[in-house]
Parts: sequence; C-alpha cells; structure tokens
Amino acid sequence: MKGEKGQALPLAIMALTIGTLLIVPFLGHAGSSIIGSRVYGQTIDYRNACDAGVEHAIWRLLYGGLGALIPNPGDQIIYQLPETINGVMTTVTVTSNATGGGGVVGSIDKTIIDSFDFDGTYCNTPDIIHVSGNIYAIAYEGSGSDGFLRTVAIAPDGNITNSAIDTLEFDTSDCNNPSIIHVSGEIYAIAYTGSGNDGFLKTMTIAANGDISNSVIDLLEFDPSNGYEPDIVFISGIYYAIAYRGTQNDGFLVTGTIAANGDIGNSVIDTLEFDTSNGYTPDIIHVSGTYFAIAYRGTGSDGFLVTVTIAANGDIGNSVIDTLEFDTSNGVDPYIINTTGNVYAIVYTGPNSDGFIATMTISTAGDISNSVISSYEFDPTNGQEPQIVHIVGNTYAIVYDGPQNDGHLITLPIEANGTIPGTITDSFEYDTSNGYFPDIIIISDGILAIAYCIPSSRGSLVTIGIATSSGGANVYRIRATAGDTAILAHVATDNTTASITFWQVQ
Repeated sequence: MKGEKGQALPLAIMALTIGTLLIVPFLGHAGSSIIGSRVYGQTIDYRNACDAGVEHAIWRLLYGGLGALIPNPGDQIIYQLPETINGVMTTVTVTSNATGGGGVVGSIDKTIIDSFDFDGTYCNTPDIIHVSGNIYAIAYEGSGSDGFLRTVAIAPDGNITNSAIDTLEFDTSDCNNPSIIHVSGEIYAIAYTGSGNDGFLKTMTIAANGDISNSVIDLLEFDPSNGYEPDIVFISGIYYAIAYRGTQNDGFLVTGTIAANGDIGNSVIDTLEFDTSNGYTPDIIHVSGTYFAIAYRGTGSDGFLVTVTIAANGDIGNSVIDTLEFDTSNGVDPYIINTTGNVYAIVYTGPNSDGFIATMTISTAGDISNSVISSYEFDPTNGQEPQIVHIVGNTYAIVYDGPQNDGHLITLPIEANGTIPGTITDSFEYDTSNGYFPDIIIISDGILAIAYCIPSSRGSLVTIGIATSSGGANVYRIRATAGDTAILAHVATDNTTASITFWQVQ
C-alpha cells in the first residue's frame, strides 16, 4: 500500500478539472438555451397575437360592418384589439382595395404600399428594370454626377426590402440620362451621356440574386462628340440601336453589337441623322420587323414622330420613312407605347408645361397616320417628364412631375381605336414634396413601382396598387402588428366568405 500513498490527490484534482471543463460550457449552454427558449416563446406569442389580429379583421369584414367604414379604394382604418393577447397589444391596419382587385378598374389605392430611399445622398434620371424574381435594378446619376447601378428587392405584393442588395459605380466621372437594357443571361448594358457629354455604352453583370459585378465588362464611346439623352433598344441577335441627341442638337441613331458575354463591338456599325435640326430626348420603340419609331422634341420644340428601318445586321435605312408632327406647339420629353394593333400613344409635356397625351397609327410598313387620332390634356397645370404604362383592358396609368413638382399618378382609358374619352379614372399625389424624373414599372397584377428623385437630395422608390378588376369580391390589405412582429395578409371577401390570397410574417 505504501506505493499508492498520495495518488488520491492527483486523481481528485484531475476529476475536478474535467468537471469544471464540462460543467461551465454546460451551464452556459443551458443559460443560452433558457434565454433562447424565452425569446422563441416570446416570438411565438407575438405571432399568435398577430394571427388573432388578422382573424379579427376578417370577422369584422364579414360580420361586423368594417367594409362599410372603408368603402372606397385606398380607404384605411386602424384599430387595436379590445384585449391584450399573451400580454401584448395588437394593432390592426385594414386598407380597402390595396392589391388592385374589386372596385372600379383603374382606381388607385391612395395609400402607398411601401417606400424606400434607394439613394439617400443624390439621384437624377433613374431608370428601373426587372432582373429576376423579386430583384430589380436602378441605373441613375448619383453623387458627384457619377453613374450608379443599384439592385433592390420588391415582392409581388409591393413590399420593398429596406436595404439595397448591391451597388456598382459604373462611371466615376460623369453620367446623365442612363438607359439600361437586358442583353442575355446576367449581362446588362447601359447607354448614357458621359465625360465631355460624349455617348457611352457599358456592360456589366447582375446575378439573379441581385449581386452586381465589381467592374464593367466592356465599353464603347459610341459618339465622341455628343451623346445626350440616349435610349437603347434591341434589334436582333447581338445587334442594338441607340437614339440620342448628338452634334448641334440634331437627332442621331447608331447601331452596334453586344455579345452574350458582354463584349461590345469596337465601333458603331451604322449611323443615321434622323433629324438635321433638332432631336431632343428621343424615345425609340420597335414597330414591326425592321421598322422602328422615334418620338422626340424637334424644331421649335414641337413634338415629332419618325419611322426608320434597321436591318437584323444593324444596317440603318438611309432616310426616315415617314414623319408626323404630333404637336405643333410643344412636345417635350415624349414617351411612346403601343396600345393595341397599329395604335400608339405618346405622353409628353405640351404648351405651358401641361401634361398631354396623343394617339396615332403606325402601320407595319412604317407609315404614320397624317394626323393624331385623339389628344387630351391630362393635367392643365403641370405635367413634366411623363411616362405611361398599360394596366389592364383599356386602362392606362401615367406618372409625371406635376403641380409644385410633386409626384402624380393618374389612370385613364384609351379605346382600342385610339380614341381618348377625355376623362380621368382616378388620380393620386404619391409624393407631396417632389417627384422629378419618375420611371414606372409593373411589379405584378395591380401593383406598380415608381422610381423618382428629389433633386440634390435622394432617390426614392414607392409601390402603389391599382384596381385591375371590378365587381365580385372586395380585396383588403390587413396588417397586424404585435411587439416586433407583423403579419401582412391580402384577403378577398364577399358577403359570406373570405379567401386569403397572400400571407407573410414580417
């Protein structure tokens, strides 16, 4: 036994050390688990309270007469549940016709669905494009008048993620009036006015998740003299065309190539001076086959429309095919769309800076009607930088910089034959301070987004709902909040039943 004398002490110390090493992490883990369980339990309590809020609103819509309190599109009511649930108070917001269903077709939801400042420093002339799924990209003139490209996420219901996904400063010197277009796969191209007011074209990648390449892929200076207000359009295969205001403010059209990998041809393929006097803010659109139309501000600041041919290999016809002076007084910042068949509509800033729309026909052979079919002054006070988009049927939406330079949105009908009845379906002042250079895009049925800028301040993005159907079920947007949790639901109701069309925990 003498040989084992004193061995108990080292064994005891070793056991104590091992116990310490095991017990301390165990206690820490147990403490974290308890805290985590408490937080998780609290989250579940909040969510259950939100669930109850949505269910309460649905019950009130069906049986409690809530719908009568918010009868018009955009009407909203906010209330709290009469009792706390799981120790927390639940706030419920119900908005009528929030997703564009029910009511009168073209009715605008007077409550902005969501808003986000995609640039809090500076923004000018934004151009927004859909990338993939919920991802959108905005090209714009940013801080220091440099060229910026930023991606954001907008859900089909109009909810915008509160932070940008990625950013690329594609020009560190100058950028004005960028025009972005999808090329192929993850490849995108931007035409813009760059250093020395020259015309530039650059390519970059935007992944489906919104990630932007760290640098541009390729570039071409398509006009080394002047390249103002460029607008790029796809021709065929790898061929693209750019309409712009060039030397001596004349109207120019050039073609070039952009490969599927983003490589740009080293020079332009062909050039046409489509107006030898003036060609301000041209907007180009494909008509049919090799025929394209360009709306622009020409001589005397009048509104002009010309047609041209561009072959599949980029060769441009030697002269314009046809011309229409659609406004003999003023035709500033024209924007053209095809409405139906051979009918086209142009929105623009007309006499006295008022907002106008005119329709005309363009045949598949490029022949333009000798006069406008119909015209309408949609804003007799101010209607600058307008854009138009088709909503549904004969209903269209026009966004513009309106009175006091605020952001304005209207809806109106255009008949299939081009006749404009001359009535506004609905109107909404979505920004009561500033709404310069708005660019509009459809997100989903009845939901649109508008990117615009507040000069020398920031770039903003808002989403708005517009009714795309009438009669039938009424549609409501219900948002219930409890603690730090919220549930957003879209609910269609009739007299006896309710159908949940969208449900999201936020």
